[in-house]
Amino acid sequence: MARVADQLIETLRNEIRSGALRPGDQLEEAALAERFDVSRTPVREAVRSLVDSGLLETRPRKGAFVRVLTAKELIDLFEVAAELEGMACRLAAERLTGEDASSIETAMQLCRDAVNRDDKTAYAKANLAFHESIHLAAGNSRLVEQIEQLAGHINPYRAMPFQMRGRLQKSTEEHARIAEAILENKGAEADDLMRDHMMLQGQRLPIILEAIESR
Repeated sequence: MARVADQLIETLRNEIRSGALRPGDQLEEAALAERFDVSRTPVREAVRSLVDSGLLETRPRKGAFVRVLTAKELIDLFEVAAELEGMACRLAAERLTGEDASSIETAMQLCRDAVNRDDKTAYAKANLAFHESIHLAAGNSRLVEQIEQLAGHINPYRAMPFQMRGRLQKSTEEHARIAEAILENKGAEADDLMRDHMMLQGQRLPIILEAIESR
């Protein structure tokens, strides 16, 4: 039973992290049991675990929902994430290999392709791929572990600013400057650019949060 619950936890965590499950989305016990073809017992166990980790919240007589963070919580998380992501850029620039450079360039192209198609869903995935390519290039498993823990909380929000007019293009331009600094082994510059990129993104989110909370 524990193994089934663990699989559910991992699947739901990944769906929250990727944005497939959005802040405020309801997770109905019966629907989850039917979807995964399991009894309600492992579903309850998985939901409990995700509530304990802060990814879900329960509401009286309404069940479980993907947790909606407050503006303060979100800004706090983005401040920490900005520092860690900046550090990843600095280390990536210092330790860059040819394979790492190729991965970063490939992710950049995915971003450009999504912008050209004005495909916000594809861009959200490309955005995560770009950041992940830098994490891998940093070569520090502990750092990546910390970033991934934060990602579970902030990733559902990262794609929200992409709905703003012109944001995809602007985000890609920011990515391009970050990638250029890394590829030119300019670690301090890449660090600064990434921190600015993350905090600008975070500063737009309170307005979006207000819209979610008013639904």
